[in-house]
Amino acid sequence: MDYRTVVSEENDVLEVPDQTLSPFIGFETQDDQNNDEKQLRWSHQKDLDDFFSRVYQYHQRHGFFCIVLSEIFALVQFLFIISFTILIIQCIDYPLLFRSTPLARNITDKIQISQVIQSPKQCLRNMHLITSLCLILSIIYWIYRLSRAIYNIQSYFNIRAFYTQALDIKPSDLPNMTWHEVQQRLIIAQRTYHLCIHKSDLTELDIHNRLLRFKNYEVALVNKGILPPRINLPILGDIISFTTGLKFNLRLILFWGPYAPFDQRWHLQQEYKVHSQREVLAKQLSRFILLYGLANLLLSPFIFIWQVLNLFYGYTELVRREPGVLGSRRWSNYGRLYLRHFNELDHSLNQRLNRGYKPAVTYMSSFVNYSIIETAKFVSFTTGAILAVLILLTIYDEDVLNVEHMLTLITGLGVLLGICRSLIPDENTVFDPEQMLQLVLAHVHYQPDSWKDHAHTDYVQAEFGQMFQLKYVYFLEELLSPFITPIILCIQLRRKSLQIIDFLRNYTIDVQGVGDVCSFAQLDIGKHGDLKWFAPVRAKPENDTGIMNDGKLELSLMHFHHTNPKWQMPKQCEIYLEKIQERAMESMQTSSILQQSLNQMQSLNVQRSFYSDPTSASSISNRSVIPKPLSNSNTYTHFAPLTHTTTSLSMQQQSPSIIQSGASKADLPYKNLAPFGVLSKIHTQMFGLSDSNYLSAPLQGLPGAAQLDMNVSCLFMHELRHKYKHGEYEELEHINEDQDDETKC
Repeated sequence: MDYRTVVSEENDVLEVPDQTLSPFIGFETQDDQNNDEKQLRWSHQKDLDDFFSRVYQYHQRHGFFCIVLSEIFALVQFLFIISFTILIIQCIDYPLLFRSTPLARNITDKIQISQVIQSPKQCLRNMHLITSLCLILSIIYWIYRLSRAIYNIQSYFNIRAFYTQALDIKPSDLPNMTWHEVQQRLIIAQRTYHLCIHKSDLTELDIHNRLLRFKNYEVALVNKGILPPRINLPILGDIISFTTGLKFNLRLILFWGPYAPFDQRWHLQQEYKVHSQREVLAKQLSRFILLYGLANLLLSPFIFIWQVLNLFYGYTELVRREPGVLGSRRWSNYGRLYLRHFNELDHSLNQRLNRGYKPAVTYMSSFVNYSIIETAKFVSFTTGAILAVLILLTIYDEDVLNVEHMLTLITGLGVLLGICRSLIPDENTVFDPEQMLQLVLAHVHYQPDSWKDHAHTDYVQAEFGQMFQLKYVYFLEELLSPFITPIILCIQLRRKSLQIIDFLRNYTIDVQGVGDVCSFAQLDIGKHGDLKWFAPVRAKPENDTGIMNDGKLELSLMHFHHTNPKWQMPKQCEIYLEKIQERAMESMQTSSILQQSLNQMQSLNVQRSFYSDPTSASSISNRSVIPKPLSNSNTYTHFAPLTHTTTSLSMQQQSPSIIQSGASKADLPYKNLAPFGVLSKIHTQMFGLSDSNYLSAPLQGLPGAAQLDMNVSCLFMHELRHKYKHGEYEELEHINEDQDDETKC
């Protein structure tokens, strides 16, 4: 396998305007001149990747005014952190504040703030060398950020004009428009303004490939097991450490940095495409990784100080107010890449993971350590008793607070009590790990095949915990990242240099009008499809490494079709999705329960508050969309528990779901349901009509119908994969299931 060029069969030739003379004499008006100026302004963008990225970020960051505020506040916040830190470290007379000296004890009056804070001259005169060095580096970095902010504001001002003139979107209309609508206008604008001169028309796949050119590589590298490096510790075993700092360094090394294989945003250097250069390039990449590792090691003390300050100022008050936040969970950096589809934009990924957050929390909560629970109950009882007495004493006489360290004791007991209570599960909750993991799968769409039937085991819980990590683990990783990242770069990542070089060469293709992209991002089922996921039957090489694990390509195709229903996919992809629908129809015809469940489709539009708690979803079993068994009762299936809850959690997207930065706004093409979705096909057959677009009208009235269809399609494809593994389909009997799925480049 080697680098290749893919030439699109459609719209490859740039349209040249007709040069023949018109029989009529035309007079150019002022409006015509203005239109020509607009077309010249937006035509032939030199860096279309950056242009599309800014168009996308302009929408996601809610317009020009919000972007300006964000840039200004970021600069002011940085100044505040640095200045306030220097103030509390260098400019406060702590002996006077705490009255720890004989002179301070003799002061009978109240100490004023002006007495405690030293003058600027005193601060500068007493400043330590390390503090001075940190201050100089901070000023240099702030100046860099200021220049970047000015450049960004100018760039987004031009994007604002593009939205207004080319896309006909006023700033007042932007908050109410989804990205799907903006993207459709962007496709239309290409035909008028010729943003890309190499193609007359742009497709949704072209835009996504430019927006996600490097993230698609990251998704593929994680799926192939090349990234992130695993650290084997004596007691803890294999640990995946994929911190924000490591992720930033990887992007510098592979994509952005001065020695990156990509010399431009859209072009892989020519020598990386030649097989004979692989050994030389691997050694060169190894040296560059070593340089980055040493640079990180030199800067690690300053980065560590910044991490401590950032976490301290950002989370100390929150931990004091809500101690249980340390025991909450978040999707890890590794989990976000493992669960990401090819060509999935950031907002779409966030919405999908937000929907799966509550069932994921419930699943992880089903694994309880009863010894820890008993200990937490005892500590919470004793702590609560002591805290209650202290509170009563302060109510009786407020002078109790003047006792030395009394306020500190009350605060500490409150934090300890909150942590202990967060470890005690609700006594009225009934946990079903298998059901909860299926609910998680319905939204996040990926899980290793080895998890099937083993959701109750500690192994699966530990594996899922690497994707859905505890907040305090995340904080510890980020704090230690300045010291761990150089070790990973210098030792672990350097060993994978040859694998990275081979991966870039083997799975990079040149697409007309787009540039060099990851070949998997083209969603080519015929080339990279996995036979185990019902991909088209083709000749299988002896050592086929061009297949994604866990159905990444097949599920990405289904997801991209659902989020871009107007996309004209290749014929082979269309045939593949049609075969998935055929299997769904076969299951429908062999299941009487499915017929009964589908008849209740019209009753799905229920109150959203009904779905606020995923654990109470069993009460809506009579409203199921998916059949309880999708096949005969003799065959293995786990759709039974899913039928109660898939609908509820799909429609839960309108309710807030807290994860990292908070709730996100739904952004899906509700008006155009995917014609090749499993649910839309079943819905079509239920009414006995052939026009799927017409028949999907009742589904369009449901909140989140497109997301529900994608979830159903995902679950059904996983069920088909399980059936293939057990040899239920003759055309797949020749597949060797024992071969290692962890293929290497």
